[in-house]
Amino acid sequence: MNSFHKANDFRVSINGTKLKNNLPFVSSGIPSLDYVIEEDILGNYSRVLTKYFLAEGVTCKHGLLVVSADENPTEIVHELPQPCTASSDDEIHTASRGVDKMKIAWRYEGLSQVESSFGSNTNFGHHFDLSKHIDADTIKNSNIRYCDPNIDKHDITGFQNNLYSNLINVIKDTISQEEYQQRAKQNKNMLRISIQSLGSPIWMAMDCDETGVGMRYGHDLIKFIYCLRVLLRDTNAVAFVTLPSHLFDDDNIMKRILYTVHNAVKIESFAGSSRETNPLYKDYHGLFHITKLSTPFSLVPFIPPSLDLAFKLKRKKFLIEKLHLPPELQESSEREQDDITAIPTCGGFKKKDIDF
Repeated sequence: MNSFHKANDFRVSINGTKLKNNLPFVSSGIPSLDYVIEEDILGNYSRVLTKYFLAEGVTCKHGLLVVSADENPTEIVHELPQPCTASSDDEIHTASRGVDKMKIAWRYEGLSQVESSFGSNTNFGHHFDLSKHIDADTIKNSNIRYCDPNIDKHDITGFQNNLYSNLINVIKDTISQEEYQQRAKQNKNMLRISIQSLGSPIWMAMDCDETGVGMRYGHDLIKFIYCLRVLLRDTNAVAFVTLPSHLFDDDNIMKRILYTVHNAVKIESFAGSSRETNPLYKDYHGLFHITKLSTPFSLVPFIPPSLDLAFKLKRKKFLIEKLHLPPELQESSEREQDDITAIPTCGGFKKKDIDF
């Protein structure tokens, strides 16, 4: 969903951050990815990204604020992936690519190689193993605060939906701590705010007028995103929010949200679609769309090396790669027909008779 980055005097370094254009950046836990997410329809993959974001915070000893109105937020931190060195799967993947190269037709052999995975060699952030989990004692001893807007009730005006006002108050109270202020000289730290499924049916149910129609839904949601950005502007905090945008009937809601946030990406899962059984996409689980990228304090916007991205979830890790459809390696009726087509030459040779 969204990732808000702020900058000021960062002479006191914070563990797990890096400076770019005088802005402090934190890792999402997936190399080179720090965004706000539009959820996939089933919400499965957005949950994986949330776990990466939180696991990176636990590893870097950042403060965490975990928010969910759909489920007990304490359950979200269960089974966070364990940090590890670069996975041996990368070596296996590299070796398999060498084997596959022998199968590629000669007409593709001269093409330059393209790096598929982003950030595979980065030294910023950590690599995580989804098959192993951070132990319960580490989670217990981490600086984690949980918030269920249905329970944490506060008297704040400005929103017609109490869930939004409750959450704003909790965020405001959390970031008021000295360690998350940019003016702090000692014990400075980052706060990671994870808001899961903001705007889900739970939020919609609390947003109806007297006729039972959710007329105010988009207004409060957009207002909340704007208020969140204002609250985090001068603090050492970053928000990672997932939105079930497929539930929004009004496209203008997402357009206005995208105008407010810094970065946004969208997950398009193949589950339940025709692409799920399409052999061309057999190596992937869905498409990964970069919807918006911001470059504060820079005259030149960042342009990714490719916008045709896909993702796949392996047993140990979540990968985002450049989308490469495989070449036609097997004989097809079209190629057979092409082979037997006669070529008018002075010698009367046919194409199939020519041996290269």
